[in-house]
Amino acid sequence: MNILLTAATLFEIEPTVNWLRARAETETGNVLNFGQVTIEVVFTGVGLTATAYALGARFGAGNLPSLAIQAGVGGAIDQNLELGQVVRVSSERFGDLGAEDKDGRHLSLAEIGLHPGLPFNQQEVLESPAGLASLPFPHVAAISVNRVNGSAKSIAMMKARFPEAQVESMEGAAFFYACLQNGIEPLQLRAVSNYVAPRDRDSWQMKEAILALNEQLQALLGAFIAP
Repeated sequence: MNILLTAATLFEIEPTVNWLRARAETETGNVLNFGQVTIEVVFTGVGLTATAYALGARFGAGNLPSLAIQAGVGGAIDQNLELGQVVRVSSERFGDLGAEDKDGRHLSLAEIGLHPGLPFNQQEVLESPAGLASLPFPHVAAISVNRVNGSAKSIAMMKARFPEAQVESMEGAAFFYACLQNGIEPLQLRAVSNYVAPRDRDSWQMKEAILALNEQLQALLGAFIAP
């Protein structure tokens, strides 16, 4: 089985990369070998464009993985989620894709006559198949943006446009899109590092989120590489 493990930055999953390297039978470049299982590690860079380019280049090279995992931190729009909690994203959407009307209202692609087509559904949402539904993570709906929301005004507008959105990231929708276009099931794990609120870095719990993310990621990968 070939697994692709991807993150925007080394910082987010470095503990897991070190944990995997300590257990690998062999290591060739960015590919770690565990008998019948290989884990390929790819860092895409931050943001939707960097993620789309990195995954497009990787998938275009062939030898597609059986499973793709994206791991990282994110902000919680849903205040019922706890800081440090690890969630699985089951649906994604591009939060700033479309047009702005003259009154400031966001218009979706469909509303301006440019529905994006598959793999989007009719609501312009990217949905993960149900195959991994039994994994022990809460399922959340996510949006991805090139600029994270940091003012009360932009947050209120985003919530009004996308009331179902529970977490926000800068890469998830590009990951979903690339995987679904190539017939690969996307497994996106996000640890909540902060609430989507007027920007206040001092209130973020990045260290705790990174710790929780890597604990859960190692438990997940351990099930694949255990002898």
